[in-house]
Amino acid sequence: MNANPSQRRPLSALACLVALSGLTFALASGCGQSEAATQRGASSEAAAAPQAAPGKGPKIDAETYSVEMKVKGPVAAGKEGTLEIELLPKGAYHINNQYPYKFKLAEPAPEGVTFPKPLLKREDGKFEEKKGSFKVPFVASKAGKVKVAGTLSMSVCSDANCLMEKVDLEVDVDVK
Repeated sequence: MNANPSQRRPLSALACLVALSGLTFALASGCGQSEAATQRGASSEAAAAPQAAPGKGPKIDAETYSVEMKVKGPVAAGKEGTLEIELLPKGAYHINNQYPYKFKLAEPAPEGVTFPKPLLKREDGKFEEKKGSFKVPFVASKAGKVKVAGTLSMSVCSDANCLMEKVDLEVDVDVK
């Protein structure tokens, strides 16, 4: 080999610096690789993409969290009503304080129903260590039953992993 050893040192020092930076970022984020990626043996890049959760309905009860969308109080035609979405981590899991939670209502809206804000972001909700919630305002123009649906993008973490999912929710609303 006729390569000069002094020319290799800056490259190996750079490689060490890059590796150390990556480790520092991973530790600073407070969460490791997602459970889904760990179980499948997927790369950390694949783990960053939210996974679709099974099921659809007013309540999803998973091993690491429960999430529910429910109507708050009676709903009168022509008046603003409220749906509440509540996320409760289970066991060692907690709300991921760095995740950009959001709730997007399904399009098109049910006939006769309008949403003042069809996309709610983290700042529209309330997030604590063991509970996250959104209040979803809506107006139904006429009496009857309507189905309201949307997708919650969410994440819960333990000391070992973070789980990121998109949860489809729907609830029947009885408008008087």
